[in-house]
Amino acid sequence: MKLLVLAALVAVVASGRHGLANQNNEGPWQTGKLYSYEVLSSTLARLEEGASTGGAFRARFTVRARAPGRLQARLEQPQHAQIHQDLPNTWALPADLKYQDVDNLNQIFEIYLDGGRVKSLKLPTSVSLQNENLLKGLISALQLDLSAHRIQHSVHDHLDQQTQQGLYRKMETDVTGDCETLYAILPVAAEWRRELPNFSDLKEDPFEVTKSRDYRHCHHRVAYHFGVPHGVQWTGTPEKPQDEQFMKQKMFTRILVGKQGPIYQSETTSTVHVNPHLYGKQKAEVRSKVVLTLVKYEQDNEAEWQVPEGRVIKNLLYAMNSKQVTIQDSSSSESSSSESHEHQHRHLHNHESQQNEDSEGVDNLNRVRRSLRHKKHVTVNKVIIKRSDEDKSWDSDSTSAYVNDDVPNINEPAYAALYMSPLPRVDKKQNPMNAQKLIQEIAQLLQNPNNMPKSDFLSKFNILVRVIAAMSSEQLSQTSRSIEVAKSSNNILKSDMWMIYRDAVAQAGTLPAFQQIKSWIVNKKIQGEEAAQVIASLPATLRYPTKDVMIQFFKLAMSDEVKEQKYLNTTTLIAATRLINHAQVNNETAHKYYPTHMYGRLANKYDNFVLEEILPRLSQELQQAITNNDNHKAQVYIKAIGTLGHRSILDVFAPYLEGKVPVSTYLRAQMVLNLDVLAHERDHFVRAALYSILRNTAEPYEVRVSAILNIFMTRPTVAMMQAMAEMTHKDPSLYVRAALKEGIQSAAELKDPRYLTLARTAQAAKPSLTKDDFGSLNLAKKFGEYFGREESGMMNVMSSVSSEESLFPKTWKYSWKSRAYGYPRMNTIAASFSNYRQFIDLLVRKMTTERQTAPQSAEHKYSAEKIAEMLNIKHDSQKPLLASFFIDFMNQQRYFSLTQEDMDRLPTLLGEFLSNLNKGYDIHYTKVFNQAQVSIMFPLASGMPFIYKYKEPTVVHIQAKSKGQINIPSIRNREYSMKQDNEIQFTYAKNIEGSVGFLNTLDGHFVSAGIVTKHQVNAAAKVQMEAKPGEVKMRLEPLRPEQDTTIAYFSVWPYTANQKKDSLTPLSLDPTTKVIMRRNKVMSVDYKFGQSTGTQFQLQGYSYSNDYRNFGTMMQGQDLLSNIIFALNQRDVAMTHLNFRYIGKQSQTKAIAITVAYDTLYNQKEPEVPIVASEIEDVTPISATRRQEIVKRAVAGIKYARAQIIDLSATFEGPQKAEYMLTAAVGDSKVDPKIRYAFFAARNSAKYGNNQINSVGKLNKPVASALNFVEALQKELKASFEVDFNLGQKNGNIQIKGSAERTKKATEEIQQSPWAKQSVQEIARNNYYQEASRMMIEMAYAPTHVQASVSYKDLSPSVINMTYQAYKALTTYGYWYSDINIMKKSAEGKLDFDAEAFYLDNYLNLNMISRYGHLKMNNVPIPKTSAAALSFYEPVNAYERVLNRLTRQQYLPYCSVDGSKIRTFSNRSYDYTLTSSWHVVVQDNAKYAGQQGVSNEQLVILARRPEEKEQEIYVSYKSDTGNHLEMEVQPAASLNLKEGLKVTTNAKKVSDGDFTMYWDEAIDAPLLYYYNTDGAWMFVIGDDRLRGIYDGQRLVIWASKNRNTIRGVCGYMSGEPRDDYLTQYGIVDKPELYAAAFALNTENADSHTQQLSNQVREQAYKPLYHFTSILRSDDKWRQEMESSDEDRSNIVYRARSFQKQQGPCHMEKQVQYYQTDKEICISTVQVPACEKHCRGLNYQVRPVQVVCRPATDPQFQNYRNQIQRGENPQVSGQQQAAQYRVPSSCQA
Repeated sequence: MKLLVLAALVAVVASGRHGLANQNNEGPWQTGKLYSYEVLSSTLARLEEGASTGGAFRARFTVRARAPGRLQARLEQPQHAQIHQDLPNTWALPADLKYQDVDNLNQIFEIYLDGGRVKSLKLPTSVSLQNENLLKGLISALQLDLSAHRIQHSVHDHLDQQTQQGLYRKMETDVTGDCETLYAILPVAAEWRRELPNFSDLKEDPFEVTKSRDYRHCHHRVAYHFGVPHGVQWTGTPEKPQDEQFMKQKMFTRILVGKQGPIYQSETTSTVHVNPHLYGKQKAEVRSKVVLTLVKYEQDNEAEWQVPEGRVIKNLLYAMNSKQVTIQDSSSSESSSSESHEHQHRHLHNHESQQNEDSEGVDNLNRVRRSLRHKKHVTVNKVIIKRSDEDKSWDSDSTSAYVNDDVPNINEPAYAALYMSPLPRVDKKQNPMNAQKLIQEIAQLLQNPNNMPKSDFLSKFNILVRVIAAMSSEQLSQTSRSIEVAKSSNNILKSDMWMIYRDAVAQAGTLPAFQQIKSWIVNKKIQGEEAAQVIASLPATLRYPTKDVMIQFFKLAMSDEVKEQKYLNTTTLIAATRLINHAQVNNETAHKYYPTHMYGRLANKYDNFVLEEILPRLSQELQQAITNNDNHKAQVYIKAIGTLGHRSILDVFAPYLEGKVPVSTYLRAQMVLNLDVLAHERDHFVRAALYSILRNTAEPYEVRVSAILNIFMTRPTVAMMQAMAEMTHKDPSLYVRAALKEGIQSAAELKDPRYLTLARTAQAAKPSLTKDDFGSLNLAKKFGEYFGREESGMMNVMSSVSSEESLFPKTWKYSWKSRAYGYPRMNTIAASFSNYRQFIDLLVRKMTTERQTAPQSAEHKYSAEKIAEMLNIKHDSQKPLLASFFIDFMNQQRYFSLTQEDMDRLPTLLGEFLSNLNKGYDIHYTKVFNQAQVSIMFPLASGMPFIYKYKEPTVVHIQAKSKGQINIPSIRNREYSMKQDNEIQFTYAKNIEGSVGFLNTLDGHFVSAGIVTKHQVNAAAKVQMEAKPGEVKMRLEPLRPEQDTTIAYFSVWPYTANQKKDSLTPLSLDPTTKVIMRRNKVMSVDYKFGQSTGTQFQLQGYSYSNDYRNFGTMMQGQDLLSNIIFALNQRDVAMTHLNFRYIGKQSQTKAIAITVAYDTLYNQKEPEVPIVASEIEDVTPISATRRQEIVKRAVAGIKYARAQIIDLSATFEGPQKAEYMLTAAVGDSKVDPKIRYAFFAARNSAKYGNNQINSVGKLNKPVASALNFVEALQKELKASFEVDFNLGQKNGNIQIKGSAERTKKATEEIQQSPWAKQSVQEIARNNYYQEASRMMIEMAYAPTHVQASVSYKDLSPSVINMTYQAYKALTTYGYWYSDINIMKKSAEGKLDFDAEAFYLDNYLNLNMISRYGHLKMNNVPIPKTSAAALSFYEPVNAYERVLNRLTRQQYLPYCSVDGSKIRTFSNRSYDYTLTSSWHVVVQDNAKYAGQQGVSNEQLVILARRPEEKEQEIYVSYKSDTGNHLEMEVQPAASLNLKEGLKVTTNAKKVSDGDFTMYWDEAIDAPLLYYYNTDGAWMFVIGDDRLRGIYDGQRLVIWASKNRNTIRGVCGYMSGEPRDDYLTQYGIVDKPELYAAAFALNTENADSHTQQLSNQVREQAYKPLYHFTSILRSDDKWRQEMESSDEDRSNIVYRARSFQKQQGPCHMEKQVQYYQTDKEICISTVQVPACEKHCRGLNYQVRPVQVVCRPATDPQFQNYRNQIQRGENPQVSGQQQAAQYRVPSSCQA
């Protein structure tokens, strides 16, 4: 039925042209008539406010219909006028425009028609291409094709000639492209006479024809684009939910025409809306309007005009050169190219593809059309189609058949990239001269950063880039020779000239520029790091990456000249593979980033040079590097292969991932991590490989977590995501479970449309996740995003692979993207280590003076070495260190790999640095580049090119001098010293420049409306630094003390401009540019500060933007960083200027001297004194006497006090010196529950007087029960505190007294908690310190109720105002929780405070009664870590408890050897009761922790249970300084230090009694101290090396050093509980066997324990890895799959005729072809087919023999083209069968 409807529609439309035009198919043009039109055209650009700029054109257009289908035409009196003014009616043209005549536009030309459709033109040779395009714009407006030619068949289209109404789509060519056009034919309102006053007496009403273009569907489009961001659509509207549209383009034509003609009026309007900065609410608009109004039409009785000799123009397409583009006269459904056939069936197969997408759960983005296995992707008409969603076109534009083969040659500049205007291909002689002039001017500006914003330094740099981009190779070589002389100059100005020119060449992006850079490198004009930074820019700037350019780039990377240069070798290889990925492998970037609308694909999509030349070479180099054990090269080639991003890299990595070629786990993990580029392309094959690796629990966790980091970007299917969620419950690896949980949780929260599929899939799996809390350390994959105002938003992704050796991960990667500043680029910082702790240890060792450690001569009963021998404890040999660092920032990628050999060279490098520092060295660095650039150009209705330009020019300039001496500390001697004098000038500036406009080809002006945002930071100072133990000094002074210096600058200025093309003057300096200003300023500031110190600063500026109306409108982010970013990114764009300056001319202080002194004192004793903050007499800076006085106040009344003190002073040197001081100390003790502090701050100023503030405070803590939660809860918890503030003689005094306690209600709530009940049950089984008990004992010692009374007197007004502002801020912050009763007030000078916390529910209630009223704040949320932070429990400090809470007890892990349970450092808890045999609790030898030769530190802790309720311990410790200790502890020691404790040591005892301490004089720190507290013995070994609590029955220890090398019943301390099943003999599953493996066979050993120990050897099994096969199938499976495919997926092609001429419908015989990604197949015989305007009947499927060749075969490509022209070439070769659907007959 549908076929009948379509046939009827075709017939109706075909006949309709006779009814709506005339009988002779003349369209609206009657032969023998003369038509005279008034032409008025305008093209304007404007922002939403301010002036409009552009031009107007008027003329008289005479058209003579000399014969059917042939018109003669001429423009008479063509005139043009410039416009740059405010237009009251926005787009209405002023009446007082000053028109000027236009030359060479009044030529006679001819138009050839088919009805109303323009077929061709004939123009005189004197008509330029620019004028040709203008004429095409006018003629396009008069084109009216009411025929059925190239209609888009659709059952919704219709046409009724009786009513003169219709609606249908067709392909139509005009100046803007060959695109789908919607025709609407409808009656016109009676008021048409007002529009046509000259024809108001017509007897028959005209009708209205409107045309609307759909730029999504074009076969031919002349446009230029470069640098369009990923996922951004600028042609038409996005069809995919993940695409964003930042540019809106439309074209609309309205024509009033008579039934038999003529065209009375035609009005064509094309508009473009886009934000100059890509994103934002306020759009700029370019509008081009062409109006032709019929003045008269009459009989033409004049003689025919003589048309001069000219050229034939085949169509109305915008012309860039004299070459002609042929458009096939066929509808889009019968396009002539294979790519168009693919586009043709987009609608046909949409339903099938959508089902496939839903089932697979992936978005169709970033597909790489390369396959590891042969798979046919059919791109021609077919009946049965089986193809995956990855074979779809990126968008409809990717099917454009337009190919301009006029790609610039290797020595030609980028003509089209400048203005997309036809230009003569000749060198401009003034280019080298202009370039040199600009270089000198820019370099001069760089010497004075204060003038850079005003003089528009960065805009001038982009002008220089434009000039260089217009140079040929010859001109560029000439310019380079003249500039290269300055390269080695000692003159800073000349050196800057070279660096600016070098960077401008790198930014030009042309082929001559590429050749010039290549020449510099080959000839070693630039080398090493300098060359690397230049090369790193090229992948983002090269505009024409042809196959030849990509191969040249790769060969350069592999050349000997590059390979031998450090930094350059790696950077060049990464840059080359990045370019190849963008320009060839990734079809989306190859189409959307580069000018494919202008030139087509710059390299053939089916070219196999990546598989045949690039990848094999990289694979060979990787294999050679691994064979030679060259880990540096191996890392680099893994990164390069991953960056290439081709699906076939899976084949390259497969032998190593499958274990066929042995490599380290680190390198295997790196291979998986570097599949990220392919994963971002959402390749199904890499998704399957990553999922297989992830699911393989026999893989090392590092490799599995690496797979997790990438699999989310492949868009896992729903089934995959559900399985991944289920793995969070039972997977053996905690790291895998944690990574999956966080990844799915955060992915489910994504709101960005481009992550819609991922978010929905994650949301479906989220309910299946485990409820376990894995802490913040194991968040391997975390997505974060938030959106600001309108279109601005930010996103970040944190990825990591946890480490068993340290808290810092083995792999860490942070990526962030922001649209706040326009271009939404993704920046990345990443680092990977084979062993992070080993890296740090090596770094410290190499960076310090290496000395031999002290020999360990002491013989201990059970040393670490003896224990290792007795238990056969062996460690794996230390593996060589491998590390890598990756930075993708500011559009440049850098990769650095490190090996053990590189670390070994550090001492040499450090020595060279110190030597140069002693001599003094200079740094001069200048880098200018564009962080991003986007260019989009296409023709408007007027025939003028629309131009959008976006750039982010940036400069980093550093000049520095440094001289000094540094004495590096050693391992044993930590004393260091440093003295250094520095001078530094640092400048960072960035512009965000966006312009929207067009090139007025009538007067050669570039018309634009745009926005420029400028940022600049400038610092110039002399810095003198001096440091020694306990003291640091620094002196700062301005580099130019008598000169005003701009420190920070920010401005926004919207503008409109009408500037001469190729002008060398920046728009901001052009007098014709108009800055858009509003009537009133929203914000104005002129604030000076610093007068009190004699150093004056000024913040000055203004803004017209409503964003700065108040502080609240500025701060709309979610954190400090986002608030800053959004504050500098205006939503309401308006003129803004802010300047922060140092006013040197008015500053009396010329230097600031800052000194810091610090110290820690032990065993301080001072008598108790009242809490009174009296003034201190000594107010000199850095006073030892004052520090002594402050320490006395801080330790008064505290036994065995430890005091930590800091003394800070800042002296402002000048005629009126000012001194500021701060001295503070804190005193505490392990045996006295008191904490005191003392604080002093003062100012000495000759101008403002002297003043000081003193404060003293004391906290009396409750005595904590060490291990018993039940006892802790039974005890009353109460603490008191007292504070005294002396604010000086004029500012008054403040006293605070209060208490903190645990309420009865809180005690009851704790008792009812599940954790408390579990703890009670554990305690009943004599297990006092398991995880539940630890949590509850910390909470039991956290006060829940705090009350305080504040009294004050004699406060100054300024202090009272400060307190009021604090009160106001408190009420404002918590306004949704607060209630204020102003009737209930406190007495004058009093304030009462009361707060109650509810830790289990994470909120608190606050009451405060003051002179302002009674403030109540209820249900105020508090962090989950509040109880841990406020608890009085020891020996773990507050910050350690908080970090443990956040890291699952891994910041400072603990092990508990309890009554019948042991809890390991890695959170494994197992049942076991110690016996009389000595059990190794901890055995740690530093040499197995990567410190062999650096440290001889050894630690052993043994424990045994001679009686059921008694436990003995033994401790052996040897420090690397030669000190040692041996302790034997009996149960009695928990009550009395003098009993049951024997300590043997060579360290000095410095205190005895309640608190005993032994001192390590080599490092000036404690070696051991211990004390009794509440029935337990607490001890600390080796400067906080290990802490322990022992109560006679159980031992709890805390340690964090040498993770994953510890052995004993406390486990490995790896953070992975599964590791604590591994003994020295292998894995054991029974807890009693695990503990018995570490039992010593000594005297009094338990026999049963020894039996268990023997069983360990028998039952232990070795852990083995089984690697994942990468998409590997056996022969049987492949055969079954192939057989299944043949059964289910036979493809049937439809026979087609390619004849161009239409005639009666009959059968034609035609050679057939079809094309896949891999091959072209052509039939050996001619197959019956119907012409395209006919339809076939009674189809039958027949086998046809075909011959297939690779798709890159030139001969078969030629055969294909012949078939498309209707020819029948003969082919020969090996044949195979294909199925074709052949008609039996044809009919119209």
